[in-house]
Amino acid sequence: MSELELKIEEIPQQHVGNSRAIVDPKIIEDTKWNTGQILELTYNKKTHVKLWPGSPEEYGSGIIKIDGTTRHNIGAGIDDKIKVKAAEAAAAEQIVLSPTEKIQAEGLQEYMTQNFLNHVFTTGDTITLGTQMGGKIQFIVTSTKPSKPVIVTEQTISSLVQ
Repeated sequence: MSELELKIEEIPQQHVGNSRAIVDPKIIEDTKWNTGQILELTYNKKTHVKLWPGSPEEYGSGIIKIDGTTRHNIGAGIDDKIKVKAAEAAAAEQIVLSPTEKIQAEGLQEYMTQNFLNHVFTTGDTITLGTQMGGKIQFIVTSTKPSKPVIVTEQTISSLVQ
């Protein structure tokens, strides 16, 4: 099974913003995927997420649950059918982000690395960072090193380009 087609549903709130996808347990069983496996999602665009198993009630449903940011990153909506396949990701040496609005960047790099630890990023993704004041800042992932899907580690250097 190289590429599957799964129907999108909304992910439960506790998983929003964690760059993960909840997948039908039967699919996981059939493909022999493991929790944490990197998946490539494709609709109009591509992004990458970590696999999270669905509940037993979802067995055989053919669904994938992803959050609004992930749907935005692939250009899809609820009930759309997307292509899903296993993928590889490397540890991120560097991630370059561009805020969608002018921001004060002092101390932000360290905060971002901690906030996005173990998240998967793909160049072109839009990501959201919650601020300490309860607001949100959106960024575009402008590049990654290496230039493939990457996972943020404590050694990852986050850079901002305004």
